Amino acid sequence: MRFRGYGHLTIDKMRRYLLFAPSLLFGVIGAIWLGFRPLELEAEAGPFTILAVAFLLIAGLLGGAYLLEKTLPSFRYASRMLERAVARFRPSLPLSVGLAAATAVSEELFFRGVLLSLIGVWGQALAFGLLHPATRRGWGYTAFTFVAGLAFGYATVATGSLWAAILAHFIINLQGFLEVQRRRQRPRVVPLSSHRERSPGGTDAPETQSKKA
Repeated sequence: MRFRGYGHLTIDKMRRYLLFAPSLLFGVIGAIWLGFRPLELEAEAGPFTILAVAFLLIAGLLGGAYLLEKTLPSFRYASRMLERAVARFRPSLPLSVGLAAATAVSEELFFRGVLLSLIGVWGQALAFGLLHPATRRGWGYTAFTFVAGLAFGYATVATGSLWAAILAHFIINLQGFLEVQRRRQRPRVVPLSSHRERSPGGTDAPETQSKKA
């Protein structure tokens, strides 16, 4: 079913975008909160320090995710499940960049901008992990997001700014979207047994020929 005047926008596609609605809602709440109660931290790191911390976050978390993907079935299962969920609406590169940025900014505004000052580094990390559930079988992903929440939280405290966490969160999210695109565009290997020999004229030829009498 399509809405008239909305081109290729379908009800099914709108439902798929709801996957990101909670993150965007967190961002609205965080922005409103910080508008009235700005984040106040003692540290005041410069831009180069913030970039260095962001780089360490990216390297550490992506490296950890790579190792978990190879060694922990629970994490691998959750990763595949999330990739299938994202692949359903076939995000283009601009859309992937936009969603990666929107979700990163929104979640950092809420978890590190609001919850960190209310319930501390460990409390916000626990909330961050629990709000990224992946079923009981995918517990490894929830545990990983808890650790990521700790890393983002301590980076925010150490730099006195949300920017290191936002930049790292954005790159990690974008890498996930690009990985989905890469796997979707991977050529499909057709088993040789499925090919049928074709005659020079283009018609299917029998695999065996009867001997002439």
